[in-house]
Amino acid sequence: MDTEMTGQGIQSLEFGIHILNKVSEANRPIDITEISEICEVSKPKLHRYLTSLCRTGFLQRNPSLQYSIGPAFIKIGNNISRSTDIKDLARPTLIRLRDLLNETVFLSIWGGNAPYPIDIEESRRQINIGIQVGYKTSIVQTTSGRLFAAYLPEHRIKDDLDREILEHRLDAKTINQEIKDVRNKGYSVTEESLIPGIVAVGCPVFGKDNTIAATISIVGIKGILDLTDESYLITLLKKECRELTQSLQSSY
Repeated sequence: MDTEMTGQGIQSLEFGIHILNKVSEANRPIDITEISEICEVSKPKLHRYLTSLCRTGFLQRNPSLQYSIGPAFIKIGNNISRSTDIKDLARPTLIRLRDLLNETVFLSIWGGNAPYPIDIEESRRQINIGIQVGYKTSIVQTTSGRLFAAYLPEHRIKDDLDREILEHRLDAKTINQEIKDVRNKGYSVTEESLIPGIVAVGCPVFGKDNTIAATISIVGIKGILDLTDESYLITLLKKECRELTQSLQSSY
């Protein structure tokens, strides 16, 4: 059967998709000047496209007026790649951790300028952890964010990390030392950074060339989760993430 598309299309839609592709390929936040040069279009015309793409969630703009892919674009990508991506490989791990610990477990990926949870297994405890699939989360205030800050190349994370440090009025030296500690220990802990009484621990999952591909975090109530270095919870999480890393790397 002939699948070639013929007939008149919608040029504005095609150009909007072209913009999305170019911003995605940059793999970092870029401003309107750079997008204008890459797409060979004037800034006034481009601005209208960028406004619509941000309104619909396909792009997002940070306080520095730089653009990156948005949650709607990430959701579509996750759905398209269901059969081969880390989400499918990680699902048994999330379920196993949830069942063994009776705590909420979630998987996050890096979405261009921040972590995005892409799958979650809820505990049977009636608690609000403030995590939603497909929505941007903090770099400095979450386990996943600090893990990506620890393991991503510095040029990919520095601008967004610095922006959040200023936004939350944190001490840069302290945060950078904490990120260094995460790298040394191989896991990240946050305590009551977003919601009072809620703590979390996360570990990295590595893909091709040992680059960080995702993180798995466990969230629970302060005083119930044992977050000491040699605890059963952290030992188990490290083991599961190592095994998932091996599965992911063997799938390439």
